[in-house]
Formats: sequence, structure tokens, C-alpha cells
Amino acid sequence: MAHSSGRDGIGVEVAPPAAAPEKASGADPEKRRRILDAAIRTFGRRGFHEARIADIAADAKVAEGTVYLYFRNKEDLLGVVFDESMDDVLEKGRAVARSKAPAAERLTALVDLHFQFIGSDRDLASVFQIELRRSARLVERFSRSKLVEHFRLLGHVLKDGIASGEFRKDLDPRLAVRILFGAADEILSEWLLAGDRRPSADAKQLVGTLLHGFAAKDTREKASRNRRAPK
Repeated sequence: MAHSSGRDGIGVEVAPPAAAPEKASGADPEKRRRILDAAIRTFGRRGFHEARIADIAADAKVAEGTVYLYFRNKEDLLGVVFDESMDDVLEKGRAVARSKAPAAERLTALVDLHFQFIGSDRDLASVFQIELRRSARLVERFSRSKLVEHFRLLGHVLKDGIASGEFRKDLDPRLAVRILFGAADEILSEWLLAGDRRPSADAKQLVGTLLHGFAAKDTREKASRNRRAPK
């Protein structure tokens, strides 16, 4: 990864946001949406590097030149797909993080948003899980700022849970965020590449496993007593 311009509050490097594309004069929102949907299908099925603007135009049932009235090139299209898809997820995630529900419930809801977002559309999943990652430059340009906010939301809920006593006082939020995201990402990648009907675990299973750990109940209670014992 290229160096970025700063770090967020949980230790994630932050890249400067890319400039927003100019809107075409007299733009037709429905036509623009058709082009974006066609891009998701084309990138997901043919791959970003193999896809052509002509393929996207044909799928969207517009002239090839019309695509360039709305988007500069393929990279611009891929970036808008990512940004606009993530904007919807982040809006819902902010509402979850601000709610008064227990931290464990909010954490599960945030992870469930991730599962529902990627798991609802295989073409979109292919774009996010495969195509965006083929180029370090694409990841740096398109994904860092949005992913950083997703990490911040997870970190905020984890810190709330630590402060309230719901989670362990010695829990490292930065590490916990990476474990949560990494596990969810791996489960979704396995689902996509294996062609399974559904992922091998859901948000409740994943968060529950991480919160309760791998140890048996008696072992956890003994470890807890040892942590509280004076040294």
C-alpha cells in the first residue's frame, strides 16, 4: 500500500479522498443508475480488467458514448460503485452505532450489515471481494476512506462496551476490529469462491464466538478469577 496522509482514532491509516466526479449536464438519474447496475454485473462476471465500456453500455442499453457523459473511465465507474454502495451501508451503520442497545447487540448488527451487503448480490460481492483487490492503487484510491469509517464504527461500539463493563477492560479495540472484520471478510470470500448458497456463518454466530471465546465456561471463569486476583 502507498503511504497515506494520516491515521484515525483506532490506528488505521487514512488516505485522502479522491475528487468527486463532475455531474453531467442534464443528467438522467435513471440512466445513470442503469449504467452503474450494468457495471456491477459486468465487473462481477467478466472482471474489471477484462470488462470494456462497450460491454457495460450494451448491458445498460445505452450508447457507448453515453457512459462517458456520466463517468470518466472504468476506474471512475468502479470507484462510484464502491462509494455509493458503501455510503448506504455507512448511513445504516451510524444509526446502529448511535442506538442505545447493548454493545454486543450493536456489534452484531454492524457485522450483519457487512454480511447482508456483500451476501445479497454475488456480482457486487465479486466486485468488492475480488476486483477491488487486484490493484493496490485501486484499493488505495477507492476503499481506504470508506473502510476507515466502518472500522471507526466498530471501534466506537467496542469502546462503549469496555467503558460500560460489558466487555473486558483489557480488550484492545484496534485488535478486536481487525479480528471481526478479518473473520467476516474470510467467511464472505469463502462463500463467494465456493459458490455456496449462503455463508458458513452469520453475524450472530461470528460475534458470539468471538465474545465467548474458544474456552469452555469453567476455563473462562477460572481465567477471569486469575485476572482479578491481586498480584
